[in-house]
Amino acid sequence: MIIMKFGGTSLRDADAFRNVVSIIENSFDRKPLVVVSAMAGITNLLERSIKAAARQQRDSLQEMIEDILDQHLAVIKDLFSNSLLYETSNKTILSEIKNLRALLEAMKTVKSEQSHLGHAILSTGEILSSLILTSLLRQEGINAQFIDARKIMITSDEHDNIIPIPNLIQQGSNRVLSPVLENGNTVVTQGFIGATAEGTPTTLGRNGSDFSASLLGAALKADEIQIWTDVDGILTADPSIIPSAKLLETMTFDEASELAYFGARVLFPAAIQPALDKGIPVRVLNSHLPNSSGTLIVDKPRNGDTKLVKSIAYKEGITLLTITSSQLLLSTKLIADFFSYLNTLSVPVFAISKSATKISLTIENSKDINQIIDHFNKIGETHVEYKKAVVSIVGENLKGNPDISWEVIKILKQNNTQIDLISQFSSQISFMFIINEKDIESTVKLIHKKYI
Repeated sequence: MIIMKFGGTSLRDADAFRNVVSIIENSFDRKPLVVVSAMAGITNLLERSIKAAARQQRDSLQEMIEDILDQHLAVIKDLFSNSLLYETSNKTILSEIKNLRALLEAMKTVKSEQSHLGHAILSTGEILSSLILTSLLRQEGINAQFIDARKIMITSDEHDNIIPIPNLIQQGSNRVLSPVLENGNTVVTQGFIGATAEGTPTTLGRNGSDFSASLLGAALKADEIQIWTDVDGILTADPSIIPSAKLLETMTFDEASELAYFGARVLFPAAIQPALDKGIPVRVLNSHLPNSSGTLIVDKPRNGDTKLVKSIAYKEGITLLTITSSQLLLSTKLIADFFSYLNTLSVPVFAISKSATKISLTIENSKDINQIIDHFNKIGETHVEYKKAVVSIVGENLKGNPDISWEVIKILKQNNTQIDLISQFSSQISFMFIINEKDIESTVKLIHKKYI
């Protein structure tokens, strides 16, 4: 069997829903389990509605609820020729919206965005889209069954630290999903949403639907996990810079994770970890071009893959901090303290370079930058450079190939491109460096032309 996950852009309107049904029908012989996100834009509306409720903004809240309702009613009006299915879907949507109103009313009382009510509210989008898709599949003669993911996707929830619990997800999948699948039914469930063992609603965060698909695939020992989105797969570079960027037929999990971490917007790194642990391949596909083979992500490099560089990713909005202090000579604990402090502010560090009395850190632009500078100034003199970018060149065959760093430095020097920091180790599959944001386009073009 396979897992087929459809994101919000694949479910943006009635025609998109029809397209998804066609894709599922074409894979029916592979016994698909379908995981869906909310319709495009709905989760954003729900997040805004939570803020409006907590702030007692009644008029704005009412407008957002009506918008959510109208979008879903418009979709079912277009979709269902079967009057019974239409009436059933209409009744179900109205019931879910009534529940949403009640939750938001309760949120007004709590007057806080941080509560379990928020998770329950955010779950509404996925519930609605999966109910509509289930009914549409039935209209097309497919034995589809709606399953509430909150019965299966069991998570912890300690101090807002929501983490899926694989053994409980395995038990839930065996108890709830396996019997339905064994009877030849097509399961339609939700990504992103879950619950604690006690039944308290939780959510897995942005890009959580991919994570859900991977967790369910691992629990059910799926043959393949398919992530259907609005891009062809993973490309050799950002097509807005390289219009001729090529589709990669295969990548390793490590390569895909590196690309995602350093800016590629196709996959969420943690989402593929459960699949990696079970050796299950993940395929990234375009729901708007369903006949394309997409990109297959596998656990190990394929034989005969000799390409040095697979892809180039970049991330804008980087700040370079350089701290100069004689204390760096005396304290081995100081670097750990740097990381610990930034972690308390949820600020990721992309690269680090250290000499005897200096340490350079590259971090994402942060609203807490002044606080960070004040903190580091207590240790030494802090120099700050804004408008930086991190560029990462990725490929399994970069391992043990240090020559590429010298080649890239030479290429960029000839182009008068300033490199602020370089990071590469012989065992790594990526080579990363920091440049000015204004040089991103020329840098990506030069490296793509040279190596891809």
